[in-house]
Amino acid sequence: MTTLRVLLAQTPAPDREEPWALFDARGRVIREGRAVPSGWPAASRREAVLGASAVRIVDLKLPPMSEDRVGAAAAYALEDQLAGPAHDQHIAVAALGRDGHVQACVASRTLVASLAAQFSRVIAEPALAPLPPETHWRWFASDASGGFVRQPGGGAFAVSSLNSDADLPAELAWSLAHAKRSGTPAGAVEVAFGIDAVALSRCEETSRVPFRRVESWRWIDTAPPVFAAATDLLQHEFARVPRVTARASVRTFGTPAMVVLAALGLHVIATLGHWGWLRVDEWRTARAIAAVAHSAGIDAPEGESAAALLARRHAGARHRAGLAAPGDALPLLASIAPALAALPERALKMAVYADGHWTFEFGKLDAAAVVEFEQRVAAAGLSTLQATTAAGMRMRVTQAL
Repeated sequence: MTTLRVLLAQTPAPDREEPWALFDARGRVIREGRAVPSGWPAASRREAVLGASAVRIVDLKLPPMSEDRVGAAAAYALEDQLAGPAHDQHIAVAALGRDGHVQACVASRTLVASLAAQFSRVIAEPALAPLPPETHWRWFASDASGGFVRQPGGGAFAVSSLNSDADLPAELAWSLAHAKRSGTPAGAVEVAFGIDAVALSRCEETSRVPFRRVESWRWIDTAPPVFAAATDLLQHEFARVPRVTARASVRTFGTPAMVVLAALGLHVIATLGHWGWLRVDEWRTARAIAAVAHSAGIDAPEGESAAALLARRHAGARHRAGLAAPGDALPLLASIAPALAALPERALKMAVYADGHWTFEFGKLDAAAVVEFEQRVAAAGLSTLQATTAAGMRMRVTQAL
């Protein structure tokens, strides 16, 4: 089986050449070149490698949570770091590490949608590059355009190419200065592409940070396990769900295995039965909510939409009567107040109310304090969404429906 990987910074165009490489079943490069799409070699599988100028990787620290919540928590943590409207950005996350760190890849939703129609997988070029040592940054050149810098935690950002005057790219100069102001300066910048001594010295003088040459790297130099482990950007609405057909011969199992399979089968049947009962109960609840909404003159679909419209109707009625609704700023804050009062002194840095929810910015909190706060908020009938920030933690609290 062969795999064609194409390095792209934008949607392929019929008349634009793009770098490509053809890999064999063991992950070795058979051929490479540049060609328009019609000139790409045939392969069993096609993958797109998103150039550094079209994707950013952010290293996030999240509190303990289930895997199905990581995507929403990452999007919330990045809310104020996105360039442009949030709905125009696509965020794909890697697996959550045991230490709570996760890498989030941010790219244009339109670009990812166009690539999803042509490729079976989309990965980020910076995710293939080796990580630098602790406190160091590593600067790579991209075969697509410009270059990128990778940081020890796994984050990566795009930079312009080094110009003929050997001036440090503005993106790198600003990031180095920002890191120094934030108290996390880069110990050195490792340059993983050809650069002469004059340019290296000029970069050091401009940034006042040591610059060192290291072995050059290109995306096709990536080892097969690294390609396999790279985060696939085709997540959420772009996810591929392969159909897997299990085939096994019962005759290959002995008596002990058959007993285990029988027990497993009974467990699966019991689980499915319980799941079915829960689904029926959920359906009945949804029908009841929809019936109440209909009797109130609200034509709404079953489930949460009807509940939300009923809550909105209830809030409107109370407002017309000169009363506060549960989701208004002061009643909602009153429900949260006992949990806030139990936090350490000066833990709360900022609170903002908008669209029926409070957003709180906290300083550094230990894990026990966070868990206790969440439990108190949940006991008050409220729902939360939280994410770790550089300064501490951000939490959004809303009235649970």
